[in-house]
Amino acid sequence: MKRGSYHQQDPDKSTKRTVAIIGAGVSGLTAIKACVEEGLQPVCFERRETIGGVWNVYEDVVPDFVQSRMFSNVLMNTSKEMCCFSDFPMPKEYPVFLLCRDAIKYYEAYAEHFKLKQYIKFKTSVTSVDKASNYETTGQWTVSYQDLENQDSIHCETFDAVMVCNGLTSKQSWPSFPGQNDFQGKFVHSGDYFDNKPFEGQTVVVVGSSFSAGDIAGEVSRTAKQTYLSTKQGIWILPRLIDGHAPWDIKLTARLPNYRYSLKSLQEMVGKNLLSMFDYEKYSVMPQRPFLGMSTMINDLVPQRMISGTLKAIPLISHFTENDIHMVDGSILQNVDTVIFATGFKATCPFIHDEEIYPSENINQNKLLYKQVFPVNANHPSMAIIGHVYVQGPVAPTCELESRLAARVFAGNKSLPSKPDMMKDIQQNNDRLAAQWGQADNRELTFIHQNILAEALGVAPNITAMFFTDPKLAWRCLNGPCVPAQFRLRGPHSNYKEARKTIMAVNENMLYPTRHQQPTTTGKTDQDLCKNMEFVSLKTN
Repeated sequence: MKRGSYHQQDPDKSTKRTVAIIGAGVSGLTAIKACVEEGLQPVCFERRETIGGVWNVYEDVVPDFVQSRMFSNVLMNTSKEMCCFSDFPMPKEYPVFLLCRDAIKYYEAYAEHFKLKQYIKFKTSVTSVDKASNYETTGQWTVSYQDLENQDSIHCETFDAVMVCNGLTSKQSWPSFPGQNDFQGKFVHSGDYFDNKPFEGQTVVVVGSSFSAGDIAGEVSRTAKQTYLSTKQGIWILPRLIDGHAPWDIKLTARLPNYRYSLKSLQEMVGKNLLSMFDYEKYSVMPQRPFLGMSTMINDLVPQRMISGTLKAIPLISHFTENDIHMVDGSILQNVDTVIFATGFKATCPFIHDEEIYPSENINQNKLLYKQVFPVNANHPSMAIIGHVYVQGPVAPTCELESRLAARVFAGNKSLPSKPDMMKDIQQNNDRLAAQWGQADNRELTFIHQNILAEALGVAPNITAMFFTDPKLAWRCLNGPCVPAQFRLRGPHSNYKEARKTIMAVNENMLYPTRHQQPTTTGKTDQDLCKNMEFVSLKTN
């Protein structure tokens, strides 16, 4: 694949503010587009020879490449209408939940439609991002990078701003247990898992309680002799379809219930509903914290594999011996072949060496990020960290909002508050998250984070005013799912007509790929999917 040229054919390009973008995954693509929209000149650096980041499935590990990967047949845990970009709806023919091949096809189409590849330097690695010699007066950054294809010397280039889009999977998080070095079996991290073939006939233990733990445990249990799932405080299992027909994120993100229920009420309501759908206590996975107060598995396979006996839940690991694993309750698993740690990742920026801007050992960087995007200790509004929040929901449209806000600030079209005001905002946000998750954490509900960003950007829909001008759309925005297109109805770079068209077609497009023939008068209608949206609420108070 030829390297994309980052030079835009524009006679005024020499006067444009330049932005270095690190990574051409989902967040990097949104960053490029947002910069172009704001009249900036982006240059994107990508280590691989293609876009998409972890969504590009590959079987062989790329040498000297630290980023992890999706496994071969992973299914997205968010529906197509909720994980698309705000101004580029998914084709109605796409399945309700996408496989990797569908996702990367969509991202390729997005890049092609908006002509984003011309701004990307492929097979180029950023080695460091440092303050330029004139940083105190200009806020500029010096980016050092190397051409991986030619293995030539390090190049340095100065930019007016930097957007870090290297994703959340660049550093694997490995737990440590007593006796771990004595264990004769094999350890694998979920980031290196590709498929279940290597585990055929084995006794396997999967450690973790989030998305990847459930996906991998379910998959491995199809071929392994016996699979066990070890969790610290149980699990919540949320099926992809609520009530058998509506995707969970379609049902859980209506605005109307937010005016009626608090977050605590939401946790109680949904938790009670989920407990009635599966006997958590019987299968030894009873969650120890409320729903949305700990990690949630969006999974349809785990309950099925548990009732078949091929997947069993066990307590937290206490320690290892040569061939066995001891649990905290005193039970022992003998002759274990492989342990798969689905224990997540640490958000890192190894090319940023300034500890005040982005501490290398601080796993809760949101403590230092205004709106979880802007490093408050940078002293200039010229750096943004995109996609470093562990959102519980769709990632792509969230990164898009972060990128739009950052690009608007870089272009001088929006100002950030004073540092004391930003620190106050950060503290309030951290207090809210700590109350929700039981500890300081950089996990966030997508719906909440998106609306915080939208308010800051000035693109949150004004539903009250809309009731006087377009009541049908207003009702859909209020009582229907909070789809990304809602953030193109008003504000900078909005397109009311196209956004409205997308919003009104959501439910029909959602059902389209499930039908062999289009129904006449039977079956679920467009209105049916919008009913009972008050099943949940996502209010922040």
